[in-house]
Amino acid sequence: MRILIATASRHGSTRELGQWLGSALTARLSDTAMAATVDVRDAADVDSIAEYDAVVIGSGVYMGRWLGDARSLVDREQSELETRPVWLFSSGPIGSGTPPTAKSKWSEASWAIEHKVFGGKLDRSTLSLFERAVVRMINAGDGDDRSRAEVDEWAGDIIGVLTKRLSPSTSAVDRNSSPEKGPSS
Repeated sequence: MRILIATASRHGSTRELGQWLGSALTARLSDTAMAATVDVRDAADVDSIAEYDAVVIGSGVYMGRWLGDARSLVDREQSELETRPVWLFSSGPIGSGTPPTAKSKWSEASWAIEHKVFGGKLDRSTLSLFERAVVRMINAGDGDDRSRAEVDEWAGDIIGVLTKRLSPSTSAVDRNSSPEKGPSS
């Protein structure tokens, strides 16, 4: 089994979430009988998802939208995404005053098992002048609201779905049908 984690990250924090998820999936897979490889890549570097059995796509959210590289990947690979287990995640909310509902056009994608929203990270020293102005206007402060424990827990959920789909007791019809949509975050 090959699992792709593709991220779009402007300043690296969403990419880091993808790397955390990749490490957690790899560690959990080593505890199962499932032979799998996890590839963590930038969404811009993914030409095709055809060789992957499961896909996770994540994006930083800026001004309420996913980054263009993640949107382009989903648009380009839509028909392939509908044929395999797919999870989506967004990264961006900072601080308790920020609502934990980052939206994308795919937040309610019927073909995705789940769309998870993780807290984000804001480090003004990495921002452009325009981004600093926006941060100043919305009165956002520096911080890192990402949770490695939350990412690890989600990896367990993903492995649970994959294990169930690939177990010998699962019929071929169940394995080839669309995965049951999980709880949406």
